[in-house]
Amino acid sequence: MPSISSDYRTHDIETQRLLALSNTLSGLSPIHQKLVAEIVLLRLFSLFENLIRSVTLKLLCRAVYIDGSIPMLLTSARSSQNAFTLLKTYGRNKNHQPLWSKATDIKENLRYVINHADNIIIVVDRNSVMIDELRRVRNRIAHNNAGSRKDYRHVVRKHYGAFMNHVTPGKLLLTQRIQPPLLEQYIRQERILVKDIVKA
Repeated sequence: MPSISSDYRTHDIETQRLLALSNTLSGLSPIHQKLVAEIVLLRLFSLFENLIRSVTLKLLCRAVYIDGSIPMLLTSARSSQNAFTLLKTYGRNKNHQPLWSKATDIKENLRYVINHADNIIIVVDRNSVMIDELRRVRNRIAHNNAGSRKDYRHVVRKHYGAFMNHVTPGKLLLTQRIQPPLLEQYIRQERILVKDIVKA
């Protein structure tokens, strides 16, 4: 039977490293501090997407949560490949392409395969605002197109009270106006979110 414990352990180690790295940035020049902060945020979001995808596939293959509780499955799979096929086709009239960066996308992925009252769906739903904020900052760093810049303005407005064009993601993540810095807050919040998802 597959286990999600290894996914959680790997995620825990990697995010601990990001947290440790975020606490050493003061020794760098300001421009390098911002650049590294942005890279850390990109890595953090990638770790989240990879974990939620892997855990979902394993739960569908009848893995249990770390506390031993059994997920409320609507169907199950024989393998990760079969589980991924179920996400795309089970209960659907046309193929669904699973995306993992928004709470709404994650819930839509699970809509026909895991009961809406199951832990993973409840936790993702409860943390949808935080997931969305991380996604907006991540997209502004990764894409920097008109859409990502527009979405990012909401994050700046939330933390500064108004949109300021000069507040880049690196500056936002490290500003001393917010304590602890947002980068540290994001890492810690994401770690708690994942711990709740896997019921560690």
